[in-house]
Amino acid sequence: SLLLAFGGSIVPLANPRHGIVRQVTSNNTSIFKGLGPIAPVQYHSLHAVRGHQDGLELLAWDVEADNHHPGEAADNGNPDAILMAAKHRTKPFWGLQFHPESICSDQASQQLIDNWWVEARAWNSHRRAYRQNDACIRRGLETAPYMMDPHLDLASLEDSSLHRIRPPTTCGDLMCPSTTTDADPKAHPVISRTLSLDERNVLQICTLLQMEGEDAVVLDSEPHQRADTGEHSIIGCLGLTAVRLEYHINTGEVCLLQGTQRTFVSLNSYGDTILGYLKSFMSTRRAAGGNPRLPFWGGLVGYINYEACLETIDIRTPAHANKPDASFVFVERSVVIDHQHHQLHIQSIIPEDEEWVEMTSFRLAAKIAAEAYRSIPIDPYVLHPVVTHPDASSYANKIEKCQDYIRRGDSYELCLTNQATVDTSHLRNPWPLYLHLRSVNAAPFSAYIRLGGMTLLSSSPERFMRWTRPAVSTTSADEEVSTVQFRPIKGTVKRYPDGPHGPATTLKQATALLSTPKERAENLMIVDLIRHDLHGVVGSGNVCVPKLMAVEEYATLFQLVTVVEGTLINQNTCLSHTPSLTTSPASSPSTSRSATPSTSASNASHLGRRPCKVSDQAAQTGKTGIDVLAASLPPGSMTGAPKRRSCALLRQIEEEKPRGIYSGVVGYMDVGGGGDFSVVIRSAFRWDSDTKYDAERQEERDTWTVGAGGAITALSTEQGEWEEMVAKLGSTLRMFG
Repeated sequence: SLLLAFGGSIVPLANPRHGIVRQVTSNNTSIFKGLGPIAPVQYHSLHAVRGHQDGLELLAWDVEADNHHPGEAADNGNPDAILMAAKHRTKPFWGLQFHPESICSDQASQQLIDNWWVEARAWNSHRRAYRQNDACIRRGLETAPYMMDPHLDLASLEDSSLHRIRPPTTCGDLMCPSTTTDADPKAHPVISRTLSLDERNVLQICTLLQMEGEDAVVLDSEPHQRADTGEHSIIGCLGLTAVRLEYHINTGEVCLLQGTQRTFVSLNSYGDTILGYLKSFMSTRRAAGGNPRLPFWGGLVGYINYEACLETIDIRTPAHANKPDASFVFVERSVVIDHQHHQLHIQSIIPEDEEWVEMTSFRLAAKIAAEAYRSIPIDPYVLHPVVTHPDASSYANKIEKCQDYIRRGDSYELCLTNQATVDTSHLRNPWPLYLHLRSVNAAPFSAYIRLGGMTLLSSSPERFMRWTRPAVSTTSADEEVSTVQFRPIKGTVKRYPDGPHGPATTLKQATALLSTPKERAENLMIVDLIRHDLHGVVGSGNVCVPKLMAVEEYATLFQLVTVVEGTLINQNTCLSHTPSLTTSPASSPSTSRSATPSTSASNASHLGRRPCKVSDQAAQTGKTGIDVLAASLPPGSMTGAPKRRSCALLRQIEEEKPRGIYSGVVGYMDVGGGGDFSVVIRSAFRWDSDTKYDAERQEERDTWTVGAGGAITALSTEQGEWEEMVAKLGSTLRMFG
């Protein structure tokens, strides 16, 4: 845009570069002085060509000869030298064609931002007299708001580093609940008993607790235990009076259900968002005194579908009657299995509920014969499944459309999806089908959810986001610290490429296959997107990447996984209040929605894969993990980058068909202040309202939906993307035989 503004032109690249690291050579002046060649990440489908009499000084180039290695294919079709950086000769304008803030840009690229900061301060200092000249302000000569601020003390910036600059935070920011002078609500004590797990497993415990009723929530990590992602399983013990929340997009209200009672609450006082309401709801339903090793003491468990996620980035889609786009149940009684320590925890946050805890403990501790509580997976063939697969030619056309948009510079990466449907004999109780899924596709974020006529059977390998309970900071007793973690998955290799009875791919082979520029670029683009979203809430200097593009092994696939973490500091200056089930929130002051996006430059000071270090100016006001959740939906691994533009394009490419629960998130918000959500992939869902009578078969039939897809980039091939999508579908369709 800098060259275009000063007489240059913008030209498409024959071969776009997205998520690719290449050497850039400079003239060793201005912000490049003393750096030598650098290796930044490039994200561009277009490039700039200099015009005449433009007043610009060219600084750096991508020279093909510097990047071409013997034995490698040449970057055919692109110019031999592509302009990468320029500056104006007299104005404080610099422009880059690469991304020094990317996690994969080298240290010299990151130093470039510090150099820019030094030059920007020097230019400000030289122009100080103009900043205090009101006449100049009236003539509109300011180049940036901070340059014209007469109260700005430049001397105070001399020892400042760029990462300490952060946007202001107020109680009116996005998702902060209504403030009130009421005292902070008292936290209920957690009543609990601990038993040895012995030989019991999640399935047996669910059967003993009679979890096969109408509504049920089971977050099941037992099939695929691993450190940090498969340590606990959560079973909600739902009573007839459990409070449920349902939300339909475009309605502006949430429905609270308790028994036969329904109450509709307007979202006007909660930033007009469902997540604003959920944050307020949880802020006055707190508990304390539970086992600190357990991530869940009680709280909301449920899902947010893809269309509700799109609302968070202001993309509106049609609502579907009788099918909530978000649904949660407030779990007050639960059983949590600690797989690492082989313990069983029976918990309640209902006051004086010791009797239920003791009775449940007695039931689970009783020496009952194994066959009395054995759960048996269903034989899928008795369901007479009929599978409708996606059409290969239609999918290929969509891939071509994605790449057309990418070549035009509208997106770096588009996460295209498709769906298969499976018609089966009606199952009043789908639990046995879930048992079969977990046996054929073990995963750390498996889930069985039955809420409001919806059934979700999930074997997801991907955590979307977890945040820990706030803990008192080691540096300030007035601050609480919470760690936020994302685990995006991008990059897939089959474990059994020739079928379940063929030879298995080894970890070494999978690692080699996932080390190609295409696979790494897919992962990198989502990682940089997540880091950007996270910086916007926790502030710069508080985001790190402890694991970058590691290969992990699952039941049917190998996946390329990255871990992104952030540190959220809360000063607790924003008191919270939410109405009870039967009262109206109309009297509460409303909150405004304000976006505070982070800038690329603000990411530069903390890019390395090292432990998170809290910035000196990191303290937030009234922020919780739910704020990060709101700023990060939909999951970047299901959208592409940049997120909002990519989602809008995908709506067109996917012919505005709803993804539904697939591509959304499922998980919990804990009364202790933590939370954990997985991405709904490798999953099947159905609605009771879609069950139809088949006159030919003379039986009722269910319709299950199974989604799958992949990230389309400039390096994708139609055959490769089709095979990846089919492999992902197959991992779940195995459940049906």
